[in-house]
Amino acid sequence: MSAKKAKRSPNKPKTRKEIRKEQRKTKKIRRLEYYTNRKKPGQFVRINPQMAAEIYGEDATKTLKESNQGKLKNQVKTKMEAENVRDKEKKQQIKLQKDMNKQRNKQLVEANLEEDRTIRRLEKQLKLNKRKSKSVPASFSRDGLDYLLEVCDPENLKNTALAEQQLVEVNNEFEEDLVLMTENTKNPTDDLLNSSEDEIEDEEDFSESDTAEIPVSKKRKIEEIDEIDRKKSQKNGEESDWGEESFEEEETSEEETPQETNDGTWEDIYGRLRSKDGSVVTTGQNYVPPAARMASESGPEDKIRSQKMERLKRQLKGLINRLAESNMHSITTQIEELYMSNSRNDMNNTITNLVTEALVANILAPERLLMEHILLITILHANVGTEVGAHFLQTIVKLFDEHLKSPNVENKKLDNVIIILAQLYNFKLFDSKLIYEILDTLAENFDEKHVECILHILRNVGFNLRKDNPIALKNLILRLQKRASNASDELKDNSRVKFMLDILLAIKNNNVSKIPNYDTTYSEHLKKIIKGFIRKGNYVTQLNISLEDLLKAEEKGKWWVVGSAWVGNSENKTPEAVKETPNTFSQKLLELATRQRMNTDTRKNIFCVIMSAEDYLDAFEKLLRLSLKNQQEREIIHVILHCCLQEKTYNPYYATLAQKFCEYDRKFQMTIKYSIWDKLKALKDHSAKQISHLAKLLSHLFVEKGLPISTLKVVQFSELDKVTLRFLRQILLGILLHEDLDVCKGVFEKVAYSDKLKMFRESLRLFLHHFLLKNLESQNIGNEKREVLQHRVKIVEKLLIGKEIRL
Repeated sequence: MSAKKAKRSPNKPKTRKEIRKEQRKTKKIRRLEYYTNRKKPGQFVRINPQMAAEIYGEDATKTLKESNQGKLKNQVKTKMEAENVRDKEKKQQIKLQKDMNKQRNKQLVEANLEEDRTIRRLEKQLKLNKRKSKSVPASFSRDGLDYLLEVCDPENLKNTALAEQQLVEVNNEFEEDLVLMTENTKNPTDDLLNSSEDEIEDEEDFSESDTAEIPVSKKRKIEEIDEIDRKKSQKNGEESDWGEESFEEEETSEEETPQETNDGTWEDIYGRLRSKDGSVVTTGQNYVPPAARMASESGPEDKIRSQKMERLKRQLKGLINRLAESNMHSITTQIEELYMSNSRNDMNNTITNLVTEALVANILAPERLLMEHILLITILHANVGTEVGAHFLQTIVKLFDEHLKSPNVENKKLDNVIIILAQLYNFKLFDSKLIYEILDTLAENFDEKHVECILHILRNVGFNLRKDNPIALKNLILRLQKRASNASDELKDNSRVKFMLDILLAIKNNNVSKIPNYDTTYSEHLKKIIKGFIRKGNYVTQLNISLEDLLKAEEKGKWWVVGSAWVGNSENKTPEAVKETPNTFSQKLLELATRQRMNTDTRKNIFCVIMSAEDYLDAFEKLLRLSLKNQQEREIIHVILHCCLQEKTYNPYYATLAQKFCEYDRKFQMTIKYSIWDKLKALKDHSAKQISHLAKLLSHLFVEKGLPISTLKVVQFSELDKVTLRFLRQILLGILLHEDLDVCKGVFEKVAYSDKLKMFRESLRLFLHHFLLKNLESQNIGNEKREVLQHRVKIVEKLLIGKEIRL
């Protein structure tokens, strides 16, 4: 054992076993290095020599140290070589970038030179290089490129800089505009009357030679102005000196101009064919008036209109055929949109014809169907305008008059007409006065058909009549009982007459159970849900029209429709309705009228009536009693505007009076619109106080719907000066700061859906952003007013872009 454990002599050669053992250890070391370097490529991992010695022995430790030192030297050398390569590549890249920039600059210079050569060649071809004038060439204007030259004009640049400076000044005056539109105004109507001569400003000249107030443009035509009336007023010496050429029609038209044919004959103004010498050429044909010829010879415009009407009829018919309670809201909304894009007269006629075709037939219309159609008319009457319900009511009353003259028991058209009228009254479209007149008309004849019609009314709205006017119902019952007692024996024994008397007694005693099959559940249900279909702020306006007014509307006119002419009740005229003359007014008032340059009797009368009235209603009635004609009526508006601008402080009396005339007749609305347009053209000639008064008057008219805000569409928003900008801002501040938000929204809703007013809506939006919202941050304004203005501008902006968002 001792011999085996003894150490081997160093000089003794190794055995094969020892050699294989060393080889195995070396192999393990290499394997360890291989797998270690393989897990972390590109890095040299130093193996702990002590650990290697413990595992593999001392000889392996020496070998491992030598291997690690060699690899570390190789790694450092490789790293230095890589850094040198990267530096070299970076330098090459910087050099390449510099060369590319030089090449690009060279190409840009060459492109500019080439562009200059092209411009000179084109100038030579267009002969622009020989122009002496600096005005914009016509070719540029035709192509819409004139703005390019304006940008390069030094004078335009100078004007732009001045305009910017003015806008800065206007922005600084925002707080002043806000105070002007929110300050308390006074109510007395005699401020001018109590002013001394020195206090009154005579800035506007009302002399005969002054035509500043005249709407001279021949394009402005009011529907009510007739050429015949104008000529008559000239003969009678009643023509106003506001301007002889105002609203003047063309003296000749194409139809009145004689046109010579190929054979030398020509047609005179009476439609007669004449030869060259002027003698009448006789033909075998009869004379056809020009109006009849125009009606028979339909041109391309007539065809286009007929196609448009046919398309409109198809659209409305499709909507009305699908009408039901479930889709009532969507159908009314679509019909209202059609009202925005079509003529109201065409819409009223088409809807009325379609509804009457659907309901007025030889058989009784289903009760549910009839009520839903009447509900549609009622909603349109509230949302679109009273002329919708008035037109439908007038048509139904005409049908009633036609069928009443030829009663037929088997034909149910008159029954349907009566039920339609009863349901119109049930939905509060007109007052009980009309339905009582219809009952009186039916009671006068009192035959079997008329008794049946009376039964329809009593069964549908008998208890409503008892509630609205019980005295009239009592008188009706007495008349019907008297007529029944005096009737023939055959009619007395008629079951309908007996049934009618039983229903009358039940209604008189308020006994619902006595009326068989009496059920108003669906009717009451529709009357409840109608509030959800009517827009907020609107309501069903009850028309107080008599039967005679509706039947004689073609002769006397329609006083219930705004803008329609009406001759009035001639039998009710009294001697008190006479013209007031200047002699009836005080001397002080006449002197004031003279100082204000009221240099005609008409103007003096108007001025004195306005200044001496107790209130605006008194002034309105007295001005109507002046019985002015045609052009003289327009002077009412001119005098109102003049007095409003001449006040020392703003007086809302004039705005309220102007609003009353706008509601009374559309011709006054047109007159004030044209007068405002003339004022806008000469806005610089007015003082700041007068501009503020005019802004407050317009704000009142816009809010009260006397005028639409589209009246301001004539303003060029892209070329605003300081005066016009402040004027518009004051108007918008007056509207936005109104106490009722719904009223404020209603002003802008009228222009929110018209395609023709798209540019006007965009201009309003930009104006609100640049000259209202931006000023709120920089000015010393209370937090409450700032929040109100910011909130309402956002609401108005949503209204103005509502249609675009929907599209």
